[in-house]
Amino acid sequence: MSMYFEAAIARFTENLDKFKVVSSENANGHETAVLTDGKTSAKIVYAPDVNRFYLFKGAADCGDDGFEEVQSYFFELTGDNASDLREALSVANEFSESFDGGVQAVTVPSSSRTASKKDRENDETSAVYFVNRIPSVLPECREPLLQHKEHYEMLLPNKFCDEVVTAAVAKVLSDKTQKKKAEELFAFFEKMYYSGDMDVKSIITMTILNSITGEERIAYVEGLLSSDMAKAWRSARRFIGRQVKPEKETAYQQLTKQYREQAQITRR
Repeated sequence: MSMYFEAAIARFTENLDKFKVVSSENANGHETAVLTDGKTSAKIVYAPDVNRFYLFKGAADCGDDGFEEVQSYFFELTGDNASDLREALSVANEFSESFDGGVQAVTVPSSSRTASKKDRENDETSAVYFVNRIPSVLPECREPLLQHKEHYEMLLPNKFCDEVVTAAVAKVLSDKTQKKKAEELFAFFEKMYYSGDMDVKSIITMTILNSITGEERIAYVEGLLSSDMAKAWRSARRFIGRQVKPEKETAYQQLTKQYREQAQITRR
């Protein structure tokens, strides 16, 4: 998940705190997340090939063909990460305002935002909860985590794990005197994998575990995991270096074909 899409989803759920992500995918260069509050579903799509975010709305548990487009937002990267991140947050603010029937996202009371943030931090299945507890097994990540939150003004779980946690894990595995720490670390990852939601599972397998390379090191880590967890990681390793494609074309993908044709975008 790109930092811009991750930030947009985080801000959308901050503005509309009853919504939770129920599925996400990255296919054919497009990032998609479906969120629901149990009554209504939202689908947010980032299509960098046409420089746009799309917002769709549908009934709870509706299929891809049950979503209707609500709004699109032009989003072109400038190369300035800070500026682009602020623009991604603006996308989410605009989308949450449109989705909520015109109630401006900026008028949500700060107390409500604080409460929703606390809910996410205390939700034991969430990626935010998972990342906030990483310093308990990797104390060296505590200060970088604080700096990350200060810089982005929010926690981007996958980005933090990709940039900081993977390096910390590699350091532990490089030091043969830290066997006990390695055992505790991977026991923690396994516990969080089985108790976490889809985002947590993806971060642990696709981002953290898939950063481990070398036959000897992979075999060592598999020996620290249960057979089921090792099997899950082996499945995730099949996707290293290649893009995950859906088994069949969804209604959303048919829509994005139309968008590309309208924008006269051709695949290379």
